[in-house]
Amino acid sequence: MRKLGAVLLAAAAGLMLAACGSSDDGGSSGGSARHEGRWKIVLSNNYMGNEWRPQMVNQLNFVAHSARYDDKVDFDVQNVELTPTAQIASLQSITRQKPDAILLNAASPTALNPTVEQACKAGILVITFDQTATAPCAYVYQVDYERTGHDMVEFLATALRGRGDILMDTGLAGVPISETWLRVWRQILAEKYPDIHVVGTYSAQYAPGPELQGVSSLLSQHDHIDGVLSGAYCSSIVKALRAANRPLVPMTCLNVNGNEQVCEQNRLPCLFVGAPSWVGAVALEAAVKILEGGDQPRFTQTYDKNFVNNPDNFEFEHELEAEPLTPGVNYYPDESPSLITPITYDDWNMTPADVLGQ
Repeated sequence: MRKLGAVLLAAAAGLMLAACGSSDDGGSSGGSARHEGRWKIVLSNNYMGNEWRPQMVNQLNFVAHSARYDDKVDFDVQNVELTPTAQIASLQSITRQKPDAILLNAASPTALNPTVEQACKAGILVITFDQTATAPCAYVYQVDYERTGHDMVEFLATALRGRGDILMDTGLAGVPISETWLRVWRQILAEKYPDIHVVGTYSAQYAPGPELQGVSSLLSQHDHIDGVLSGAYCSSIVKALRAANRPLVPMTCLNVNGNEQVCEQNRLPCLFVGAPSWVGAVALEAAVKILEGGDQPRFTQTYDKNFVNNPDNFEFEHELEAEPLTPGVNYYPDESPSLITPITYDDWNMTPADVLGQ
């Protein structure tokens, strides 16, 4: 009887501990039990088709396996196809594994929300970053794409002195950043710049190949282009213009080193959208802090700068800081064109080789 009583007491204690380690209030507070002495953190990523995403994963691995975090974090990466359905299935599988935290780069701002809520109710901390879901229980680490989109339009409109024919990149269907930029771009053009006409649209998909193909196709249909409003690759736009024997025009694009190199070499007015790939690493650091009992705001803006190459020295209306290209800070003249700039933050001192996974 004494042995049976001990077994029952042990079982009851186990149930109490399990209850303490879960959450049924819909909050995203993270589990209280550690996996083999380390927090189990999983990245759910839905796209690897450009240069930004692999570098984001490399920088996450750099931080997770650093001396600072290696004894605290058991880090795993789950890449899935770029559809909400695929990511929902993956998230459900991750949730069943009961990690302490999920870092989510979302395929949709809304479609994943019920699955995110399930993870939160299971006591899993969810931090959504870059392309974010909108589930209220998740922490959000995001670049302010509303204000970035505003600055892109204002830069191009100022470079064109308020008039001209432009091409517009529609991005990638269903992705939050694309939806935000298109809405902001179209609204500002309609309200403030009636003499700027969008004569053609294409989907660059945040990758150099589709950008080149899309712009090349539209150039064959239009004899005159004054500018390009894009969130992707200036280097591909320049290549398309040159192949079509067209003059180079003002444009906007991602903060990719190759874009910056091309615009600098050609003294071409360009705005580079500041969206560093290390934002995932920032989310991981925040996850560890929260799991260890620290306070973090529910919404955090991870970066508030864009970069400008402005040979004509014109001023334009901007809401984020417009930082000039500076070698070794946000631009690397002699390094790989693939680098997303700036390549490091705080005191991490990541090198191009670290970022590229070499």
